[in-house]
Formats: sequence, C-alpha cells, structure tokens
Amino acid sequence: MPDKSAVSGKTTGSALVWKLTKWGLLALVLYFVWQQGAQLYAQQQAAITEIQIRPTWLFLAGVCYFIAWLPSVWFWQKLMLASGEHVDFWPTARAYYCGHLGKYIPGKVTVLLIRATLLKEFGVRVSIAAVTAAYETLAVMGVGLVLFLALIPFAISSDQLNQWPAWVRYIRSHPFLVPTLILVVLFISLPLVARLLNLFSKKFTRSNVEASAAEPQPEFSLRLLYAGVLMFLLSWSLHGLSLGMTLASISDQGLVWQEWPRWIAAVSAAYALGFLALFAPAGLGVREGVISAILAGSPLIGDVNAFVAAILIRIVSFTSELLSAFILYYGIGSQDSSAAETGRNEPSSETNEIL
Repeated sequence: MPDKSAVSGKTTGSALVWKLTKWGLLALVLYFVWQQGAQLYAQQQAAITEIQIRPTWLFLAGVCYFIAWLPSVWFWQKLMLASGEHVDFWPTARAYYCGHLGKYIPGKVTVLLIRATLLKEFGVRVSIAAVTAAYETLAVMGVGLVLFLALIPFAISSDQLNQWPAWVRYIRSHPFLVPTLILVVLFISLPLVARLLNLFSKKFTRSNVEASAAEPQPEFSLRLLYAGVLMFLLSWSLHGLSLGMTLASISDQGLVWQEWPRWIAAVSAAYALGFLALFAPAGLGVREGVISAILAGSPLIGDVNAFVAAILIRIVSFTSELLSAFILYYGIGSQDSSAAETGRNEPSSETNEIL
C-alpha cells in the first residue's frame, strides 16, 4: 500500500507549485501593465493631467453594465426551469450578481459556489444551480470570444496588425471566415449540447420521495439554446455601450457610435481572455491590457484615453457589481424553508413552456 504521508506530501507540494505559478503569472501581468502605464504617463503626462472626468457618463456606464448582465440572468433561470427547478427571476438575479464578487478570488470556482448556495435558500438543488451556472458562464464567454473574432476586421486597424499574432492578421484579411464558421458551429454544436444537457437533467432528476409522478420530465429545447446565443449578443452589445459611455466621460465628443463595434470587441475579448487567465482574479491586468490595446488603434480615441478608459471601466464595473449585489442581497432576502418546499412541490407551467 502506498504511504499516505508520501501521497499527502506530494499533493501539498503540487498545490504549492500551482499557487506560486498563479501568483507569479499574476505579478508578471500586473508588472507589464504597470510598465505600459508608467511609460505612457511619462510620455503623455500633460495630456493625462488635463483629462476631465464627467461623473454623469460614469453613472450611466454603471447602470448599463448592470443591465448588460440581465440576459445572462434570464438564460440561467431558464436553464434551471428546464432542469425541473422552480425559481423566480429576481432570486436568480440576486444569486447571479452576488456571485460576481467571487471572481475576485483566484480560481473562478467561488463564483459558482456563491450562486449555488444562495439559490439553495429558495429550494434549488445545489448540483443543478452549479452546473447550469457553469454552462451559462462558459456559453457567455464563448460567445464573447467568437464575437471578438468576428469583429476583428472592424476593431483592429491596419496600423495595429504588426502588433498582433499572425492568425489575427489572417482573420482580418478574410472578414467572412469567422461569421461562416460561427453559423456552421452553431448548427452542429447546439443540438449536441441540448442532448448532453438533457442527459444531465435525467441523471439529477428528483427521487420518488421528492417529486410526484405527475411532474413532467425536464427537457432543454434547441430554441432555448439559440435564444441564449441571441441574448448573449445583446449582453455584449450593452457591455460595449458601457465602455463607450466610459470613454464619453473623458472625451468632448460624447458617444461616437461608429466606434461601437470596437467597444464590443474590446470588452468581449477582455472578459473572455480574462476568464481564461485562471491566475488573475477577475482578469485583473489582462482585461485592462486587452481593452487598452484594442481601443488605442482608433484615431478617435488614442493611447491616453484608451488607457484611462481601461482603468475607469474596471472601477465602474466593480462599483456596479458591489452596489447591485448589496441591494439585491438585502432587498430580496432569503426564502424560508417551508416556502421553498412549497415552491418545489408545486408544478410550474414554466417548466413545460421553456420557450
């Protein structure tokens, strides 16, 4: 038999190496962003100090940021309803927005734990809440990454191409490649995803003690998954608008609508890549670097405003997340266990009519 102490020591050693690697990568990214900011400040000190921030635009950007996540809340609720759970929209929103605060802890897993735990108070099974939340997160980030690829021809100028990898230059020279691939992947992958979700829901259906025989079997429809893609496109468009409002707060031009594709590309790429960077809490450093790099390619924005806007949108998003979590958590409150059980045992017509 293997020595338990040796196995435990090996596991502890691996965990320590992974932890040191994560913090080392985070420190490296933050150092790079800091160096870029310090160099820009040294070169453009006069221009930076002359920037005047208009709080009204920042307030509107924060409101828009809050609204931008509502499509995700809607989709997550529909996934749980399709899994046989009975949960209203605002308790779902409460769990979703409070979960945002978990992403500031390295590893991203805390987000799912917070959301699943808060919905447990409303009678939702932790397993269903966690897995559907994970699928929603992967879906919204996947749509964001694909959207960035589709917007590369509109978001990255020819002057910037030499600073990007060869595959980015290839996509820009073939503007119809990504949209075509998106359509093909959607038609092929979503039916498969629907089948996998249905298999999962059957595996986690309630026991005979928990559910009545008359309760319908949960089922995910293709219409729901396609609707989710459309809702995520709306979500990223609103995130882009939030960034545009942030830019308007430091510019005399107001909202320059022709730059909207660039705003969307910047935030979708920043959030998706920041999500993939497991070592960076809430994509810290990664998001700022990506947003600044994409915005700087526009002659209407420039390096200075791009960098300042990347910092401001971080402040706006964090403030919006903090306030929305506080208001929803204490405004909605938790549901007592008896009410939760009543909600679980009453059949819901919404389960049968998921889109």
